[in-house]
Amino acid sequence: MVAAGVNGTSRAEDLSPVAKVFQAIQGHWLTACLGVLMDLKIPEILSSQQQPVEFKQLSKLAGVSEAGLDHFYKVLRVTAQWELIDESPEGKMFSPNASTRELVRGKEASLGHFVDHQINKPKWDAWKMLPEAVKSGAVPFALAHGGLDMHQYDEEKGNEAFADDFQQAMTYFTKLSLRGGEVSLKDAFDWSQSRCVMDVGGGRGECLSHCMLHAGPQCRGVLMDRPWVLDSVDIKGTFEAKGVHNAAERLKFVAAEVREPFPASISEAGVDTLVMKHFLSGFSDADADLILKHCKQVLPAQGKILLLQTLVPEAGDRQHNVCRDGVAPGLFSIEILAMCPGGGWRTLSEWKAMFAKHSYQLEDTKLVGANMSLMVWGLSH
Repeated sequence: MVAAGVNGTSRAEDLSPVAKVFQAIQGHWLTACLGVLMDLKIPEILSSQQQPVEFKQLSKLAGVSEAGLDHFYKVLRVTAQWELIDESPEGKMFSPNASTRELVRGKEASLGHFVDHQINKPKWDAWKMLPEAVKSGAVPFALAHGGLDMHQYDEEKGNEAFADDFQQAMTYFTKLSLRGGEVSLKDAFDWSQSRCVMDVGGGRGECLSHCMLHAGPQCRGVLMDRPWVLDSVDIKGTFEAKGVHNAAERLKFVAAEVREPFPASISEAGVDTLVMKHFLSGFSDADADLILKHCKQVLPAQGKILLLQTLVPEAGDRQHNVCRDGVAPGLFSIEILAMCPGGGWRTLSEWKAMFAKHSYQLEDTKLVGANMSLMVWGLSH
């Protein structure tokens, strides 16, 4: 016999439906606590110490006032419970763990930079507008920022830090996305056929540098992005350091608006392999169609489009909600929807339908890295 609980319910009652809702409710609370850690530079402070740091000393190093000590401790305690930092069993002694060290921000792009970008104030403000945007079809970020979407906002004077956060975050995300996959990027495609690789919206060149390295010393590269992004590329640190020798001579930088026909210099460069990593998903279907049209115009008939993209599970698929590195494709799709003009990560069937409009068919797909698929598209003959 099962004992009765409150209001006559069984003590063995399945509370998993309730638990799912509470997980959704509480997610942003933990995010806010993580934001406190980042704002107070707790990852950097703890990782710089040789021994666990006593609470009062950590408070002093973080610049927390006497009046804020109780709040501060409770935030530290909960982030330790969720394994973002460590607290001693006796309490109030804190030290870094593996997750803490991933959050340290130095010269190299890190998970900490990605966190800074995802939970900065402009983006928090955008999330508040999601319900209104769903009703109206507007971009939440634009509703929160006077009509500017995220990529317009980061070009406004005074928002340079926001723009740099974004570039650092994308560089880190490229590195993360290429880690620990079933197949390496090197082995996922026959790079020997590539004589000139172009990365559309390639940021500071992290992905293109890998492609050129795998394609060999005969391969040239074209990096297309906005002018200020290209001005910030570190050729030595990003390309030469990986073994892409004579990179300056082999690289062409092209500043362009991708919704306009691509400059003639791209066709003249002889591009035969075109790469887009987590880029096309930042645009509406209509804009993505336009970009694919422009891509097709600069590629030879035998040219390939390589789409490096995390795939959203198809309708009804609950087995692939979370990738090995914790990335949840469906939720990232909403993040892009909230920040970009009409974008969103897509399912494989949605990508196939989009590329088919331009007579491209999927020739191969492989899991690359911890969250991505490499899709190879060629013209159907």
